[in-house]
Amino acid sequence: MNQSPHADALAALRYWAEQASGASVDSPAEHVRHTAWLASGKPPEDGWPAPLKGPLDSIFNRIKKDGVDSPQAYLRPAELRLTEEALFPQAEKPVDAQASADGMLNGLRAEIDALIRRDLPDAALLEGMLFALQRYAWALPSPLPAVSLYDFARTHAALAATLADNPGGEVCLVGGDVSGVQNFLYTLTADGATKQLRGRSLYLQLLTDACAHAVLTKAGMPLCNLLYAGGGHFYALLPASALDQVAALRREIGKKLLAAHHGGLYLALGGIRFAPAAYGKDTWASMSEEIDKDKRRRFASLDSDEFAKLFTPQQPEPPKEEGAEETLGALDQSLQKLGRGLSDARFLVAEPGDPRIADEDSPCYRVLASLGLGYRTVEEERDYHAAYKRRRRLLQLDDSAVPNDLSLGRDDVLGTRYTVTEAPTASREDVAEYFRLGLDDDGQEFKQDDVLPFNLLAAYAQGVKRIGVLRMDVDNLGDLFGTKLVRPDGVAALAYTAALSAALSRFFEGWIGELCRQANENRTGGGVYAVYSGGDDLFLLGSWHLMPGLARQIRDDFARYVLGLRLEETDNPYPPITLSAGITLHGGSYPLYQAADDAAEALDTAKLFARADGHKKDAITFLGRTLGWEQFAQAEALCDELVDLVERQGAPRALLMTIQSLDTQAQANRRRSRDGTPQIAYGPWVWQGAYQLTRMAERAGGDSGQKIAQLREQIVGSEGVRDRFIEIAGLAARWAQLHIRGSRSNNEEEEQ
Repeated sequence: MNQSPHADALAALRYWAEQASGASVDSPAEHVRHTAWLASGKPPEDGWPAPLKGPLDSIFNRIKKDGVDSPQAYLRPAELRLTEEALFPQAEKPVDAQASADGMLNGLRAEIDALIRRDLPDAALLEGMLFALQRYAWALPSPLPAVSLYDFARTHAALAATLADNPGGEVCLVGGDVSGVQNFLYTLTADGATKQLRGRSLYLQLLTDACAHAVLTKAGMPLCNLLYAGGGHFYALLPASALDQVAALRREIGKKLLAAHHGGLYLALGGIRFAPAAYGKDTWASMSEEIDKDKRRRFASLDSDEFAKLFTPQQPEPPKEEGAEETLGALDQSLQKLGRGLSDARFLVAEPGDPRIADEDSPCYRVLASLGLGYRTVEEERDYHAAYKRRRRLLQLDDSAVPNDLSLGRDDVLGTRYTVTEAPTASREDVAEYFRLGLDDDGQEFKQDDVLPFNLLAAYAQGVKRIGVLRMDVDNLGDLFGTKLVRPDGVAALAYTAALSAALSRFFEGWIGELCRQANENRTGGGVYAVYSGGDDLFLLGSWHLMPGLARQIRDDFARYVLGLRLEETDNPYPPITLSAGITLHGGSYPLYQAADDAAEALDTAKLFARADGHKKDAITFLGRTLGWEQFAQAEALCDELVDLVERQGAPRALLMTIQSLDTQAQANRRRSRDGTPQIAYGPWVWQGAYQLTRMAERAGGDSGQKIAQLREQIVGSEGVRDRFIEIAGLAARWAQLHIRGSRSNNEEEEQ
């Protein structure tokens, strides 16, 4: 019998950390050896699994699309940082890989030695080693191709803990999904929504972590058994007996969420039991199916008295006098306070067990603490005060250096937690402009360092005064984790699933925040608010003119993140993993929940897009027009050209209206070929367009006349009609018109 799941998991983590860093390592215990063979998918006769030589292959190398392998890409050994140099794979093997790896191993060794010298309890030492491996070994090779030493070591440790009391037995995979997220985030009035949104978004991330922690605690498992948590989802590797606890967990967690959120949020839980050698693609699908079943039966596990509370009429609030300031409930006030504290927060403090750090005035903290994981934010290192005999995780929210004067508690450990909470905050000039424009008629208080309200983001937009709402997600995510990811048979496949989840998380929960931060660095032209980004999707809003370019940059960066080089540098016109997006435009006072629904509908439309060559999705819907990303780049370039023609070269604004009119006529003549491919038929719009654009070119003369004539050939020339260039030009013309159009009333109807 082993000491405990924590001790076995710690032994596995410690072995890999010390072995990789070149320290003297004792022969591991039999249980650690047995689970290492399981985790690596190799039989004992093949010998002890050792890390592969050379740089780490990108996990995206393991993705097959239509039976074709992805281009080879490699990660350069580096400390985990939100920089292109660190995060993005490269197509060529790094020439200095060994020297870089030695540097990472030296850092890992120093951090492991420091942890061991502190004589920490097993749970704290295990978490400290996990964070050290995450920081230094996330891009180092392991015994499995394309799986980092960090991902392999934590999967091995999870397996060792799971099988501690039953080495030859079964295990189970338990997953959770927080449902009701959209209503929780977006059912807010636009007035004052910015003050709560940031806190609500972070709260949902912390709630996912806290629910996962409750599952781990019930099963008696350490943190390494949480293979993934993000985007409102989590999954954990647990002993087979934990599956019998799922029903009780549904009741316990459901009761707490019902009391806090009155049915608005629910944790769907599901799991599947299996023998480690029998794990396969169907195992993951079966777990997902169990979660979906629970989603369809929300709160069904509650007893009759608790369940009846769902249908108990709520006392309506008394009517407010006209012009009276809206009063927030205690939970909403605490979420607003949480969001406000993020502006200057450097650390997120998490305390497992029986936390004492929950602020009595903060109901959101009390909900999290009731699940066994307390949280608070810390702005400066001097604000952190260690507690006697309390174990805490201090999680850095950015890449800044660890301050020398940070005083850790006896059992505290330091880690990193990326979370996308970027938002433009107000300067004194912003506050003055807000009142100068008369935007304070909503009665909301607005002061320096507050998040910019939506109506001010709209006022700062170029051209038409609108905010833009962007929603994006990965196409065919189920297939990605199901059939596209090449992995071995048996439980070793879990390491690949964990590695792919971690890679997506670094992009959506790390790099997206960096892109938003860069967009907000120079706020003379508006700003971007990251409402949510995690898992495989995102929701951003901001001054409308920033959103299309940001969407394209996200798609281009994601393609480079997957491929290791720019898409145009490859032989394939499409990446093996794709994103689709929807953008809608709205007035500053447009209801947020409706804007979210409209953008979701635009995203759904983009996912219906199909090209003549059969490639589907991988598209964007903007201003009611859906284009593939390759066409959208053309529309963006043409939009800039049209703006320049009209604003700086003196071309008539009627040019934009003429192109839009031709587009409308062309769409009326749209039909489908026998194979279903959209076509635009020749018709009056072609010769009318030739005549109108020729006259405009002649009247304009000079360079602008030549450019109009070139545009005429692109639109109504035989090749242009065949390639449906008018669809690109029509979007570009409308886009350009919005750029140069003056401000209208802030209460104007939505611009679709």
